[in-house]
Amino acid sequence: MTQVATVKRLLSGQMAEVEVVRRGACAHDCAKCGGCDGMANQTIVVTARNAAGAAVGDRVTIEGESRKVLGYAALVYALPLVLFFIGYALGALPKLGGAVSALGGAAGFVIGVLLAVWYSRRLKAESAVTFRITGLV
Repeated sequence: MTQVATVKRLLSGQMAEVEVVRRGACAHDCAKCGGCDGMANQTIVVTARNAAGAAVGDRVTIEGESRKVLGYAALVYALPLVLFFIGYALGALPKLGGAVSALGGAAGFVIGVLLAVWYSRRLKAESAVTFRITGLV
């Protein structure tokens, strides 16, 4: 995943803080669609390895680890769903009513969402998703 960014600040240890315009999955024909409600123009700030020796204000290309990002996204989205089915199955054991299976599924889903939020925040705090500056634009 390669994107164009602007270096905002240099950090210690050959790291830099860069600002990236968020890229959507659409064709950017907002007049026809209106589905993203302008989210395609949002900017985010990430930390990247400054392998190219860029300075503040430089426009650079950055590359992210797509495999890691997709793996984290799959985990965060799949965890509540998997725990929902586990909770539902446990609630559907013999001698328990149908309402218990629904409550078990709901409880599993809520626990999955809470775990996913916690894990997402932990990844963000640890900067587990890494980017690197590959060159100047």
